[in-house]
Amino acid sequence: MPILFAITFMDLVGFGLLLPLLPFYVQRVGAGPEIITLVLGLYSVGQFVAAPLWGRLSDSFGRKPVLALTSMGLAVSYVMLAYSDTLTLLIISRLFGGVMAGNIAAAQAYISDITTAETRAKGMGVIGAAFGLGIIFGPAIGGVLGGHDVATADFTSPALAAAAITLVAAVCVVLFLKESLLPAQRATLRAQPKLPLAERLRVTFGRRTLVMLVAASFLTLTAWALFETVIGLWANAVFEYGPAQIGYLLTLMGVISVIVQGGAMGALTRRFGERTLARTAVALLIIGYIALAMVSQETPLWLACTVLAFGSALFNPSLSSMISFEAGEYERGAVLGVYQGATALGRVVGPAFSGLAFARLGQPAPFILAGVLIAPALLLLLLLRPSPVAKTP
Repeated sequence: MPILFAITFMDLVGFGLLLPLLPFYVQRVGAGPEIITLVLGLYSVGQFVAAPLWGRLSDSFGRKPVLALTSMGLAVSYVMLAYSDTLTLLIISRLFGGVMAGNIAAAQAYISDITTAETRAKGMGVIGAAFGLGIIFGPAIGGVLGGHDVATADFTSPALAAAAITLVAAVCVVLFLKESLLPAQRATLRAQPKLPLAERLRVTFGRRTLVMLVAASFLTLTAWALFETVIGLWANAVFEYGPAQIGYLLTLMGVISVIVQGGAMGALTRRFGERTLARTAVALLIIGYIALAMVSQETPLWLACTVLAFGSALFNPSLSSMISFEAGEYERGAVLGVYQGATALGRVVGPAFSGLAFARLGQPAPFILAGVLIAPALLLLLLLRPSPVAKTP
């Protein structure tokens, strides 16, 4: 697990390097808010298409080769981005990067392979902590490399730095990561009949609990994408924040994520259970979005983002753990791939509306929309019956 943590961390540092800069990168080639958020959402289009495929391939051929290949692909996508000087090239680089980033399903399946039911949420929390650390260091480094002024920001250096860090992660996969699936397990999976995608989806979503969990995740991630893709434009418009200040704000949220997922998640799960933590997380997210929509000063802005960070940090490992409990031993990669594809779809739908709401309905509109959208997710989680396998309070 420490090796997987380090690899995921490096991948996310590379991803986080570009977070404070991407909205302004797209803006520089002549796009408005509606197009900017759509381009940002293309990354998730690639994840939506590729996540189930990577999960299934990792079931059949092993987690290690999938993680190595996709990490190398991510490095290539960042090099493409560094030299993209037109909207078309930006679109291609983001789509390709998203396809490679669908490997999170393989990483989560790896955790499922090496943990028990009692330690699953803690294991997913370790991956979440790697995400959080990546969001601590990535945006901070990217903001410093990019600069304080949007008009003179450096976009090439952060993208090349992201490529270099991700390439190191790929090398670490090849040299140090041990395969979690035994050869006999992979042979068994390859011998099983390969169902068409439509049939796999039908079988997967024929389970009531799984449908409810994926629906709640879709709504929650759609709301988060509304926030995530517009926060840079909003902070620049309301507080005149540049890449550096936006990077610091995202770094704070990453610190909170690491504290919760890396240190407290195991104890919280043992004390309250995944279902209670997921419900609490969604309630915090609703509060954070509505508070952010009412912000007019910097201190409330940082407080609202703190609440959002706690909600997000609790939600992701809790839901990932609950989803994994609904999968059989030989279908974890596939089920987690479908789950990641659904959440990636939320990251596609959210950006499609965030820029439009920001430009046409006013600056607070995306946050109000996020708060309203996530309310049904809380209802679904409240109606959810406990799984006979999952740990409950």
